[in-house]
Amino acid sequence: MENKNEVLLEVKNLCQYFKINKAVDDVSFAVKKGEVFGLVGESGCGKTTTGRSIIRLYDITSGDVYFKGTRIAAGTKSYKDAIAKAKADIKQLKASGASAAEIDEKNKFIADQKAAMAAAIHDHKHCPKDLVTKIQMIFQDPIASLDPRMTVRDIIAEGLIINGMKDKKEIDEKVFKMLEMVGLVKEHASRYPHEFSGGQKQRIGVARAIIMEPEIIIADEPVSALDVSIQAQVINLLNDLRRELGLTILFIAHDLSVVKYFSDRIGVMYFGKMVELADADELFKNPLHPYTKSLLSAIPLPDPQYEKQRKRIKYDPLESHDYSEEGPTLREITPGHFVYCNTAEFEKYKSELK
Repeated sequence: MENKNEVLLEVKNLCQYFKINKAVDDVSFAVKKGEVFGLVGESGCGKTTTGRSIIRLYDITSGDVYFKGTRIAAGTKSYKDAIAKAKADIKQLKASGASAAEIDEKNKFIADQKAAMAAAIHDHKHCPKDLVTKIQMIFQDPIASLDPRMTVRDIIAEGLIINGMKDKKEIDEKVFKMLEMVGLVKEHASRYPHEFSGGQKQRIGVARAIIMEPEIIIADEPVSALDVSIQAQVINLLNDLRRELGLTILFIAHDLSVVKYFSDRIGVMYFGKMVELADADELFKNPLHPYTKSLLSAIPLPDPQYEKQRKRIKYDPLESHDYSEEGPTLREITPGHFVYCNTAEFEKYKSELK
């Protein structure tokens, strides 16, 4: 019997820095087997970078990514920072005439950090290839993600060929099966990407992902570049594939109404941080973080009377929070409902739910 609470993907303290830009800063969450985990936030909040870091398109700056209990990605900055701080502490201890025992303790800490960093580097470099192929990605832009010089057959089959499959007949059979599974026909295999509509291109991207028989798919805003009617078709396709193939999906989007329909749990990101995480129904029923409330207030409804009265909630972090005395951390307000807050805000949010 399948354990519905089995964690398939776990992200711990993920940091992804680009020079001075902290695209993702200390983000942690877990995705359970068989669920759809929605990751939402405005453009530039770091949600796409999170997905790309998980699938190892970037070498992560710091933190760990575990898939099926195996560490598949690890960063080293946290270890280097800890070692640098400990070395600075040793200089201060020596200058203040501290005991040898205190200095030895710091040296032991440095040795432990170096050993942990070496293990992280080893795991990152020697990650099992067959394990990483069980994570596939559907990219946001269906036009840019398909090579215009390759036929649809070559695009979908590329992953199989890279992984050593050589039997042309077997490859063709798999490609044709995938095309039919995503609502296309085998005659499309000989065509080029420019011959298809946006929705059809995204279906080709889906076929390219599922042909590798993944256990989890990272869907990076797969419908944001499509017309509304086509969006519904692609979402329904992903839902059907989820049931048929037993897929787990990390669904990245900025449209909260789509995420609510499709996701079991939702994480809200703002400026590289995870600010709220809860079950989809709970998040919409009891949003706690001011930024989440702001996002929800921006959802339009096809009701003219409601739209006339709808009030947008503006989020200004400087006005909404006072972190001068104590900084925030991700805390569990109620079982399964986490909010990025300090102690004062934690008590305030708990009282709101009573």
